[in-house]
Amino acid sequence: MSPSAATPSSSATLDARLQAHLASHRLTRNDVIAQVDTSFGQPLLTVATGSVLAGFGNPGSDLDIYSVVPGAVAAALPLTAYVNAALIEVVLHGAEPITNRHRELVSGQWPPADIAPGAIASARLILDSLSRFALGLPLTGTQEWLSWQRKLAGDMPGRIAGWHAVEAVRKRVSARVFAPSKPIVAALRIGEALCAALERHAALHGEWYFKPKWLGEKLRRLDDHSALDAYRLAMCPPVIPSDVPAYLDKTGELLDHFLADVFCSGWRIKVTPAIGTQGHLFDETYLMSRWGLRTVAVPADGPACANPVWTYGIEDQWHDDVADLFIEDVLWMGVEKP
Repeated sequence: MSPSAATPSSSATLDARLQAHLASHRLTRNDVIAQVDTSFGQPLLTVATGSVLAGFGNPGSDLDIYSVVPGAVAAALPLTAYVNAALIEVVLHGAEPITNRHRELVSGQWPPADIAPGAIASARLILDSLSRFALGLPLTGTQEWLSWQRKLAGDMPGRIAGWHAVEAVRKRVSARVFAPSKPIVAALRIGEALCAALERHAALHGEWYFKPKWLGEKLRRLDDHSALDAYRLAMCPPVIPSDVPAYLDKTGELLDHFLADVFCSGWRIKVTPAIGTQGHLFDETYLMSRWGLRTVAVPADGPACANPVWTYGIEDQWHDDVADLFIEDVLWMGVEKP
């Protein structure tokens, strides 16, 4: 299947999906637009988006409305309304922050040259909000902001595909670290890696809605039977440790296939204490505690005590002490690009 085999839904398709959803609740577009709060100024752009517009929703699904307003919004929290038993969630975004997010997205790279704990969650939120705008159906908007949305729609697919490529590599490395001592967890992680690779595959073929729970539906809509078979494997990891090695091998082969065009030889794995982690030295033992809820002991003369940050190549073997701390959830792992 070539990357042009599927494209994002046309405006006519989006309009038909919206109209069908509104009709099932006896609503009009004006009813929906009326739910957008104007406390932060008259909206500059309002789009209908989410699973309903992506074609994955049902009559009971909430209708997401994303709106850009000129004022400064404290937080992008959904404002929920029920109209004719329809759940409508309106999320307001300040004009300046959302344009800054877009600018940072297109000017930066993923993986970044330096990454720290919290960066992955922040990047995920940015991709989620921007992709919702990009895939939405405009209900109202100025010419400037309608033009911005069209440009955004052109920028997003490649960025989303890049995100999933990094996640696939990150999860695969995690699986390798877990495999010797916690094989079942390793199987779960490599299954997540394969799902990320399949998300990238779907995005490159036009299905770039940024919501993992719809991966199977995306692949089904692409009519991609080999990818669906891979997805079934990813979602059914073994429950017996002795079955894990074969599963890791088979899933690894599929990862090689779906990531064949991802050039990650220069990427580096960065391992650092997770948020909430503190270290304490007691004679010949170094204790690392996270949130005061769990504590892991390693030798004081090892790398964990000498250096708070470790970097490895994608295929490098980690020091045993670093691996032990990561397995016990007191270390965080990210991917960097020189």
